[in-house]
Amino acid sequence: MNQPQQAGDLGWLLDDLVQRVDEVRQAVLLSRDGLVMGASSGVTRRDAEFLAALSSGFHSLANGAREHFAAKRVRQTVVEMDGLLFFIVPAGNGSCLAVLSEAGNAGMVAYETAMLIKRVRRHMTAAPRAEAEQQAAEPVTRAHPAPGPR
Repeated sequence: MNQPQQAGDLGWLLDDLVQRVDEVRQAVLLSRDGLVMGASSGVTRRDAEFLAALSSGFHSLANGAREHFAAKRVRQTVVEMDGLLFFIVPAGNGSCLAVLSEAGNAGMVAYETAMLIKRVRRHMTAAPRAEAEQQAAEPVTRAHPAPGPR
């Protein structure tokens, strides 16, 4: 991969999904506002950012439909193309998992993606961007005084 791994270094789990499920080509973990949190090894930064932005938009549209039709939640969004399937699945609080696969066994890809999320959902969390920026701007407090002359 041509980018840093996400917080908690879950990249190996994305690689495992790609390696275990023959149809899966790429996997990207993203914040719901479209920031890349991690990607499987074969994904370039450019492709990861494109998939994250695309996934964020599709997920937002799906949530709009959910609200309009008074559904409880969006389970997944699937885009079917000639020879390819693109899955966007809510992964944790504030995050989604995007999976690009060959159009072979959609059920297997959906199942394996859901099982991955179920196993590690608590680690796939992204704080809203405004909250993350506020936390980054806050001064770091120390539990112990800094060493130095007194």
